[in-house]
Amino acid sequence: MKRIIKTITIAAFTISTAIAFTACEQANTCNYDEAANTLVCPEKTYKTANLGEKVWMAENMDAYVPDSSICYGNHHSNCESMGRLYTWSAATNGLCPKGWTLPSQQDFKNAFGGASTEALRKSAAFNMQFAGFRYFDGKFADKDSSASFWTSDSYDDSRAYLVRATDSIITYEHFNKSIAASVRCVKE
Repeated sequence: MKRIIKTITIAAFTISTAIAFTACEQANTCNYDEAANTLVCPEKTYKTANLGEKVWMAENMDAYVPDSSICYGNHHSNCESMGRLYTWSAATNGLCPKGWTLPSQQDFKNAFGGASTEALRKSAAFNMQFAGFRYFDGKFADKDSSASFWTSDSYDDSRAYLVRATDSIITYEHFNKSIAASVRCVKE
């Protein structure tokens, strides 16, 4: 009898583990609809656009990652309107859906093609949102003043490159990997 209970327990554990991994697998699987210019994901349907010879998400990511994503000011309404802010570790470790990846600095430069911040904010294609960022100490800054996007490019062990856009300039700067910034993904 103990042997049967042990066998049932092991089988139940194996099945529940398989279901859990399948759910995680499905959570990061989205369907790209080229004709509709959309990427349909479990958390939301994102608009997409062709920029710099790549297909981009035309909205900031809004997928929940425990302990690595945050709504600006800890207000859920900011996530709904501007997406979530992520640490660099979250941004580079499977946040983008299968078949999509975090863009490099060069991808951003190619997509922007010398356009001004004002043009990118008015353009429905990129749809730049000034979502601000969160410092590593938990303080929020720059909502409605700037946009900050993680790139796939690491600077060193503790810093990585962000694309920072204000009303007047777009820069590529390295920041502490523990701050939280917006994420866009590009189709591989």
